[in-house]
Amino acid sequence: MRDPSISAKGSASLTSILNYSCRCIPGISTLLIIVLTLVGHDSIGFIVLTLVYHVLIVAFCVRTCYGIYATRRGMIKTAKRYSLTPLIPVRSLPTVGYDRRGSDVSRDISRETGVSTQIEDTSGASIHAIFLPNYKEHLDTLRETLSMLASHSMARSSYDIYLAMEAQERDAESKASTLISEFFPLFRYITYTVHPGDLPGEARGKSSNLAWATRTASRRYRILRQPNVVFTVMDADTHLISSYFQAITAHCASKGSDSFTMFIPPIVFDRNANNISPIVRCADMHWSAAGIAGLYETSQIRTPTSVYSVTMTLARHVNFWDPGPEAIGEDLHMYLKCFFRTGGLLNTVPIYSPASHCNVEHGDATTNMTIDQRWMLSSQARFKQACRHMWGIMDSGYATRHTISLIMGQSETAKYCAEDDLAVADEKSSLDLLEKSSTPAGVSRPLLPSRIASPIPWQRIVILLHRIYEAHFLHVHYFINGLACSLLPMVTNVPASSLLGTVLAFASYLRTVAFCGVLLQMFLYERLYSTALRLRLHSIQMTLSSPSFNISPMSKSSAESIQIVRQSLKQVDVSHRSGWVSLFDSILFPIAGTFYVMVPSLKAQILQFWSTEFVYEVSSKPVRSK
Repeated sequence: MRDPSISAKGSASLTSILNYSCRCIPGISTLLIIVLTLVGHDSIGFIVLTLVYHVLIVAFCVRTCYGIYATRRGMIKTAKRYSLTPLIPVRSLPTVGYDRRGSDVSRDISRETGVSTQIEDTSGASIHAIFLPNYKEHLDTLRETLSMLASHSMARSSYDIYLAMEAQERDAESKASTLISEFFPLFRYITYTVHPGDLPGEARGKSSNLAWATRTASRRYRILRQPNVVFTVMDADTHLISSYFQAITAHCASKGSDSFTMFIPPIVFDRNANNISPIVRCADMHWSAAGIAGLYETSQIRTPTSVYSVTMTLARHVNFWDPGPEAIGEDLHMYLKCFFRTGGLLNTVPIYSPASHCNVEHGDATTNMTIDQRWMLSSQARFKQACRHMWGIMDSGYATRHTISLIMGQSETAKYCAEDDLAVADEKSSLDLLEKSSTPAGVSRPLLPSRIASPIPWQRIVILLHRIYEAHFLHVHYFINGLACSLLPMVTNVPASSLLGTVLAFASYLRTVAFCGVLLQMFLYERLYSTALRLRLHSIQMTLSSPSFNISPMSKSSAESIQIVRQSLKQVDVSHRSGWVSLFDSILFPIAGTFYVMVPSLKAQILQFWSTEFVYEVSSKPVRSK
C-alpha cells in the first residue's frame, strides 16, 4: 500500500515543478528562439516562426490604430453626454463619516478597521470607494488628485476616499491627517488606512497595499449594509474627470452594481511630457497606446492599465487583491484573477473618459539643472520603472497555470469558497468590536451567479492568451527574429529563389508595413492626446468659472477647502504638443523600444529563472515646489 505522505510529497514536487516551469515560460521561449536562429535558420521551423511573428506584429499595429481611433470617438461621445448636465443633483453636505459640528475630523472611526457607526446613505445610488495607494508621494501631488475629485458634482453625494498609506513611510499618518482636515467637507466620506510593512507572505507594492485597504473598506460597507459600491483604483497622480464616475453610475443604474464587472478607462500622459527626455515621452506614448489597443466596443478582452474600477461584489468574490510577489503587475494580475475566478466570463466595460497621468521624473531633478541633465535623470528613472513593469511577465505563468487547471477540469470556485470563508470569519471578528445595535444579524457571502456554472468560453481564453503573448513575448521574439532576418543575407548565401529567400523578402515588406503602422498609430494618438487634454482643461475651467463650483460653503472649514481646491486646480500642469515634436518622437521609437521594452524584458526573463523577488521602487513624479 502506498504511503500517503510519499504521495503527498510527490504531488507537491510536481506542483512545484509545474509552477516553476510556468514562471519561466518567457525566458525558456526566448532561449529556444535564439537557439533556433543560430543553428536552424534554414529550417522550416524558422521560416514558419518568421511568418508568424511578422504577421502578428502587423496585426497588433492594425488593432492598436483601430483601438485609438475608436477610443477617441468614444471620448467625444461620452463628453457630449455628461459634460453639461450632472447625473446626480448636488445635495446638502452629508453627515456620513464625520461630525461636522466642529472643525476637526471626527475620531469615532477606527483607523485599523475603517468602520463608521453613522447612519448609512439610503439613496440607492452607486457609492464610489476611491483608493489612492501611495508611498512617499509629495503632499502637493495628492492634494491635486483630491482637488480634481472634489470638483466633481458627485463628490459630496457619492465619493468615499481611502488614502492607502504605508507604515514604512515615517510621516504617513500625519500626511493623511493633513489631507483629511483639508478635504473632509468636500467628500461623502474620507479616511485613511495604514498597510503594515511586516506581514508574512507579502511583497512591497501597490497590490499588497490595495489588499489591505479594500478589505478594510469592505468591512465598513458590510456593516452599513451597502451593496451598491464600486471600488476605483488610482495612482497618486491620476486625474479623472467627472464623466468617468458618471458613466459608471449610469451603467450600474441600468445593469446593477452586484454584477462581476470591471470598468476600464484609457490613460494619457498629458501633464509634464514637455519637461522630460523625448525618449521617455515616446516610450510612455506607446505604453499608453498599447493599453488603449483593446478598448474598442467589440473587443472581448480589455485589460486595465493603472486605473480601473470593480464592483465590490467582484472584489469580494475573488477575495480582493493578491499581496504576494506574483502580483507586482497589479492591474493585469487583478484582471487575470477576476477572469479566471469568474470562469472566463468577466464583464469589462470601457469608460471613454481619459485618466491623466504624469511621466516619470527623477526625484533629484530641479529647474536649476540644464535640460540635458534633467533628460538624463528622467531617462534613468523611466528605466527603473520599465524594469518594474516588465517584471509583470510573471502573470504569463499565472495565466498558464490557470488555463491548465481549466483544461484539467479544476474549478476556481471551490478554492474561492474556502478563501472567502476565511474572509467572512475575519469580518465577523471585526464586527465584535462594534455595538450589537450597529451590527447586522449576520454576515453572508454573496450568492454566486448562475453564469459561473456556464460552459467555459474557450474563445475568450484563447484571445486572452494571445493578448498576454503580445504583451510579454511578441516584442522580444519579433526583435530577435527581425534582427536575424536582416543579418542572414549578410553572413550567409541565401538564394532569392529559395523558400527562405522568398520569406525573408516578404518579412522585409511586412516590417515596412509595421513601421508605417507605427507612424499612423502616432498620428492617431496625437489626436487622442489633444482631445483628452482639451477635456481635462474644459473640466477645470468649468469648475473655476463657477463661484464655488456648485458647493455652498456651510462653515469656515468648507470655505477653506474650496479655496485649496481652487488653488490646486489653477496650478495643474498641461503639456501641449506640436506636429514637429510628434515627428521627432516617431523617429525615436526604435530607440525607446530597445531601452524601455527589450532590455527590461530580457533582464526580467533571465532573473526569473532563479528568483521571484523584486525590489519595488516607487516611480518619482514631478514636484511643483521644485
